[in-house]
Amino acid sequence: MKKIIAILIILGFIALGILVFILYKKAFSSVVKKETTFFIQSTDDYTSVYNKLKGKQLVKDEFVFEILANKLNLKNKIISGKYIFSKGTNTIDLIRKLRNGNQTAVKLVINNINFKKDLAGKISTQLDIDSLEFLDFLNDESKLKKLGYNKDNIMCLFISNTYQIYWSVGLKGFIKRMQKEHNTFWNNSRTEKSKSLGLTTDEVFILASIVEKEYKYADERKRIAGVYLNRLRKPMPLQADPTCKFAWGDLSIKRVLFKHTRHKHPYNTYYISGLPPGPICLPETSTIDAVLNAEEHSYYYFCAHYNLDGRHDFNKTLSEHNKAARKYQKALNKLKIF
Repeated sequence: MKKIIAILIILGFIALGILVFILYKKAFSSVVKKETTFFIQSTDDYTSVYNKLKGKQLVKDEFVFEILANKLNLKNKIISGKYIFSKGTNTIDLIRKLRNGNQTAVKLVINNINFKKDLAGKISTQLDIDSLEFLDFLNDESKLKKLGYNKDNIMCLFISNTYQIYWSVGLKGFIKRMQKEHNTFWNNSRTEKSKSLGLTTDEVFILASIVEKEYKYADERKRIAGVYLNRLRKPMPLQADPTCKFAWGDLSIKRVLFKHTRHKHPYNTYYISGLPPGPICLPETSTIDAVLNAEEHSYYYFCAHYNLDGRHDFNKTLSEHNKAARKYQKALNKLKIF
């Protein structure tokens, strides 16, 4: 009987050894055939993460995965984010990566933004932030007031650029990061230049948003900015066509008409005096710098060139401007752009 018990114990150890060996082999065998991107949302729990992994065929052995997930406490440490599993990653490294929250930063691109809804939509496609929640935030005066903004000038917070940021940062974290980037951009040099122009940094940003929509060739930006600065100092209404389009809510307008310029709207610079209460787009940083380093001249007017090449005629007097404007309007009439 003792011999039988001894044999059974030995066989048990052998079986256990074989099982441990199999588990070890499966734990350290590759489960990722090619580089794979994996997202965990803030609403995900262990079950949904597990099902997503199965859907991407990253769970080769359910029994082994469950044992390792329990052993490494993955079930209690689900951390949202974007994860990249390189080719050859094994089960135990995959679980450790998720448990430790070793996510990969995404390249967040903020550019070509006109309206708040554009910003909310663009951010939601790149980060785990709901577009409607973000849009509500951009229009919530009580929340914006705590940041020192209102629903008109809040867009001045966002500097067009490319950022490395975690996909799971959340709305609060994203705003905090944008505040940091905003303060970094508006360094002492840029802030002092704003003061020398008699403008706040937000006003420079707003003016840059108008210049952004006026130019086609970068070498004209400083001159266009100079025209608007001359008008602000006069003071004269800016009468910037892009503000009419923004106020009208239609940026595709090819010809600004009287109905557009007469539109009573706080962003229509034919209707109001001075700058609008907020930007009409997010300008490029180079356009902001063009405003800060605007050309000093005596031009008060500019008009698109009649040959429609994207350049402008700059004039000092209204009579000269009207001549250039008639040539431009004639060119539009010829193309039947009414």
